[in-house]
Amino acid sequence: MSKATVGILVDYESPIARRVASAVWSGLSWAALDAGHASTTALWESLRETRAPEKPEGTRVHIFVVGQDHPDAIDNIGAIGDLAAPHLYGLVVAVPERASPLAGSLLYQGVERLTDSGVKPGAVEPALLHAVPEECERYARRLLERLRVA
Repeated sequence: MSKATVGILVDYESPIARRVASAVWSGLSWAALDAGHASTTALWESLRETRAPEKPEGTRVHIFVVGQDHPDAIDNIGAIGDLAAPHLYGLVVAVPERASPLAGSLLYQGVERLTDSGVKPGAVEPALLHAVPEECERYARRLLERLRVA
C-alpha cells in the first residue's frame, strides 16, 4: 500500500474557498483509502503567502482553491516545483449556491495562469464546486483516477 501526499493551496480570505477545500480534502481522504493508499497527507498552504519554489517530496497533486467572492486570489496561481516531474494540478473555483456568470471566466483565468507558468494543459483538472460533500468527493475521485493513469 502506498502513501498519497497532496498539496492544497487555499485562499483563506474566502469563506467559501475554505469550506470547499475542506470538502475536497475529505473526499480525497476517502477516495485515497478506497484506491488502496495506506495513508493520505495534505500539506495545507495559504495561496496568498509566498511559498517555497520547491514542492515537498512525494507531492504529485497540487490543488488550488479560490473563491468566487475573492477573485483577486487567482493572481497567486502558478506552477510548483519541477515541471518535468509528472504531477497533476487541480484548480477549483468555489462558488456559492447561486454562482456568478463570471465564475467560469475566473476558472479560465486560473488555467491560463498555470499554463503560462509552464504547466501542460492536460495536467490541469479545473472545476467549479459548491461546498457540497458529494460534489467535492466526485472531483477528488476524478483527481485520483487521473493520477493513476498518469
